[in-house]
Amino acid sequence: MEVQVGADFKHGLSMAEIIRRAAELEKELGPVRRPPAGTAMAGFVGKSTTAMYLGRRDLLRERLALAS
Repeated sequence: MEVQVGADFKHGLSMAEIIRRAAELEKELGPVRRPPAGTAMAGFVGKSTTAMYLGRRDLLRERLALAS
């Protein structure tokens, strides 16, 4: 896509370079682990609201899985 558009992903930094750097870091530090679901959200709306949201989300996912 960068070739077609004629521009880097970020000014002076191509996606290929980002991938190369990420691979180096993964080799050095190991694979990246995601934080627990809702970590960022809790910082904005609080832990109890986040827990309520995640519970409702999980319930909806269960219902959708049963329906399919």
